[in-house]
Amino acid sequence: MVAFLVIERALRTDASAKTLQRGSHDRGSTLLIGAAFGSGLILPALARVLSIGVPFRVDPVEGFLAIAVMAIGIALRAWAVTTLGRFYTRTLLTTEEQKVITSGPYAKIRHPGYLGDILLWSGFGVLSGSMVIAILFPVVFVAIYLYRIGVEEKMLAKTLGEDYARYQRRTRRLIPLVY
Repeated sequence: MVAFLVIERALRTDASAKTLQRGSHDRGSTLLIGAAFGSGLILPALARVLSIGVPFRVDPVEGFLAIAVMAIGIALRAWAVTTLGRFYTRTLLTTEEQKVITSGPYAKIRHPGYLGDILLWSGFGVLSGSMVIAILFPVVFVAIYLYRIGVEEKMLAKTLGEDYARYQRRTRRLIPLVY
């Protein structure tokens, strides 16, 4: 998780990537994501201290796979952010010169950074050693990002028009060929 936080900070080079100012289309999605991230960092330790959450032993193979899933998530997120370049923002904002990005991971899916976060938090949930958290994290992060995707796609359709509509018709939201 430390690696993720360091990489996230390093990737936020533009002022729009650092701001927490939300656009009119945000509908609370940035706040939800922030609350989920904060809770995600605190809940595993809290569950361990309070002995709640149906503890389980993470064997080495499970641990390795969880770390691999987290690493793939971080790499996918970093690839998405660097592909967006100056159009990457933390909140839902667009600029006058905004365009539809169709290269890199965006050639196949519309929200690779969100998929990266879901993978990261799902792996972290397994590493928590708490059955409740291992189940809760993927469910919560998928739900939050599905909400965010809905809000974001409405914004992009409104601001980018037919270019974004064409892009939507030829790509999937999170999983190539599936969804």
